[in-house]
Amino acid sequence: MGELRTVLHIGPVESKGGMQATIHHHLKHPPEGWKTESINTHVDGSVLSKINAWRSAKKELTKRLRENPPDIAHIHTATRFSWWRKSRAIKMCISAKVPIILQVHAGNFHQFLLDKPSASTSFSELANHPLVTPVALTPRHKEEIGLSNMAVIGSPAPPIKQIDPSKRNRTDLILLARPSPIKGHKLAISTVLKLRKQGHPVNLYLSGISPSHAWVRPLGPADGINALGWLTGDEKNELLENAGMLLIPSKFEGMPVSAMEALSCGLPVVSSPACDGILGDAGIIVEKLDSNSWADAIADILNDEEKWRNLSKAGPKSVSQQTPQSLGKKWAALYEKSLKEVFN
Repeated sequence: MGELRTVLHIGPVESKGGMQATIHHHLKHPPEGWKTESINTHVDGSVLSKINAWRSAKKELTKRLRENPPDIAHIHTATRFSWWRKSRAIKMCISAKVPIILQVHAGNFHQFLLDKPSASTSFSELANHPLVTPVALTPRHKEEIGLSNMAVIGSPAPPIKQIDPSKRNRTDLILLARPSPIKGHKLAISTVLKLRKQGHPVNLYLSGISPSHAWVRPLGPADGINALGWLTGDEKNELLENAGMLLIPSKFEGMPVSAMEALSCGLPVVSSPACDGILGDAGIIVEKLDSNSWADAIADILNDEEKWRNLSKAGPKSVSQQTPQSLGKKWAALYEKSLKEVFN
């Protein structure tokens, strides 16, 4: 085998959330023939700490592009300030003549572009540059963004680990997301309270928010609401392997890593239309974002154990194309295609 090529991942390597999880997947599972490195662009904490993190990243990237440029720069972006930072990183890589993979993670990126004309203009200019290959998470994600030259490669799923449904607690519901209004924490909480009033002994476990958060402060385990804060990888896996359903009541999603993690171990997913088309036969889509519709959908699964078991068993098959091996081949092919288009 010849010398390995280098792909440099640029993004929030050290911040909590789905984008970090995706970058860590890339770093842990490099495509065959490639080695992975990274530059962190963001930290959780104060505004000053975020500014300093970006300054350090920009300084590190400047030095790297001057002294030892990678074969590919793989840049990960969301909306708002994430795009502001990444647009500057893209321009730096273009100036250094380094090919760029621009992976858009945010499910509401199209709305961000509609709301911010200046961002829409800069995205269109940069995404259509000959050195840039933009990537969406799903065909719908690509269609919403409206860029015909986007490649489509979804979020990673961990290696398949089917959990025996009989070892799960069917009435334990989990929501794994940062405390953003678009993620639907309030809807999940009101749904669980409604289900408990109907006599269903359900419990909701929320990662990403603490018991002191305004959304859960008046409530607690006695009400079926358990705010766990940010979890370690082992703590999250324990929830995924023991719970009965993952809830994704989001207004927007790209291809959430939490859904891939759940499906890979046979945890049924109940989601808003934000995940339509990515759950296969292992999930249920609730069309409306109201607690009555969600309570009815969850109660239907709770009252039909065979249906729940069938959803569980279908999980691993639904993410068979998102395993490290499958995704590695897709990324390797895209990296090679990007290099050929630039240098031929």
